Amino acid sequence: MHEVLAFRGAGLRPLSPCHLRAGRGGAGWDLSWVRRTRIDGDSWDGYEVPLGEASELYLVRVIEGTTVRREATVSTPAWSYSLAQAVADGITGPFAIEVMQISDVFGPGLSARIVLAP
Repeated sequence: MHEVLAFRGAGLRPLSPCHLRAGRGGAGWDLSWVRRTRIDGDSWDGYEVPLGEASELYLVRVIEGTTVRREATVSTPAWSYSLAQAVADGITGPFAIEVMQISDVFGPGLSARIVLAP
């Protein structure tokens, strides 16, 4: 018996960020999250887990219903979404924000998601 299998590289996929939080201010929403790692992340010796990627990079998506209204790439575990951006994006009801860590090898990983109201 001969089988041909395709390697999808799922072991290289970045884990989803955790502790995704959004604070509402007068100018919009301030989001923050905690990075996770696939490599040597189980040590209790330090405060910060190793990056495990060539650079720290995240893809942030604003989604209303099934429509992606905005995408941004950021290099820190924080992002702000202003009321002006929400108006420009046509946000009228509840919307979700998804955050994925980006790997140079795999691309965007698993997402963390939070649902917000305008």
